[in-house]
Amino acid sequence: MKAEAGGIGIAVIGFGNAGRQHVTAVQALPGVRLAAVVETDSAAARRAREAGLPVRPRQEVLADPAVGVVAVCLPPGHRPAVLADAVAAGKHLILEKLPARSPPELRGILDAVARAGLFSTVMFQHRFALPEQLRGKTPERFADAVGTLLISRPRSDAHYREGWRAEPETAVGGVSVHLGAHYLDLACQLLGEPVDVTPLSRTDAAAGIDTELCGHITFRSGARLTVTMTCRASARFEQLTVLGRRDWAEIRAGATAGELDGRALTAPARPAADLRQDVYRELADALRGGPAPDLSRLDRSTGVVAVLDGLLGTHVGTTTRVTA
Repeated sequence: MKAEAGGIGIAVIGFGNAGRQHVTAVQALPGVRLAAVVETDSAAARRAREAGLPVRPRQEVLADPAVGVVAVCLPPGHRPAVLADAVAAGKHLILEKLPARSPPELRGILDAVARAGLFSTVMFQHRFALPEQLRGKTPERFADAVGTLLISRPRSDAHYREGWRAEPETAVGGVSVHLGAHYLDLACQLLGEPVDVTPLSRTDAAAGIDTELCGHITFRSGARLTVTMTCRASARFEQLTVLGRRDWAEIRAGATAGELDGRALTAPARPAADLRQDVYRELADALRGGPAPDLSRLDRSTGVVAVLDGLLGTHVGTTTRVTA
């Protein structure tokens, strides 16, 4: 695809919190341009227009050959028809997390994109904060490792009892999906394919919408991870710790520390806004003839989708064999 004079045209579908973050990333990145915002909610569309953004109907945007990329920032349950139409229109994809509600749904997206010869990427931007040493074949490095994941992001129960956030078919879950998914994804990047998932305890704000979830995950590499995610504590805290036989790594509040092959490993935290630009930059570079997307590839999300499917779809205390 050749870029237009103003850069690669990108349409953002959905102008909620995530959509606004995508718009900011697009506007800050040279070589791409915001071709449209698509929003059916009248209040959100008005806010977009008041911000000087081009609000256009979805079918018009999908028919526009100057739009090469569609960023889908709708709640997970509102996406299937939009994604099908975007792929049929030949648009490359950036999906907001969580990219799919189940492993079969994700596989369907990946298969459709592959048949159409398109790129599909996902806004798991924290992958770009990993130091280079942790972007390779880390499952072999951390075979038989033990790890812990602790996420605390305060939210009231009322936050999960209104609108689409209270609907499991639309939202998929609560704190685990919308606040814990980024670090669960990082765990899968480091430890590989999950094979067994056991939810150990769970508290819900509404039926199927968790506000606290503890579980255990076993990976094909032999690594084991204990997970606690909550929005019921007042502290904001994010930490993934992995202890291998020789090497170890810890990601805390976006900063990485550890030791690999006897050498200290450190990487500072980076602003989330910069990391979101990295997702767009990787796809834009590919569309200009560079290497295909790597860190942002949608198929690298099979692990986290499978883990969440096991944690949320299984009775507490029951181990589920998962296929990522």
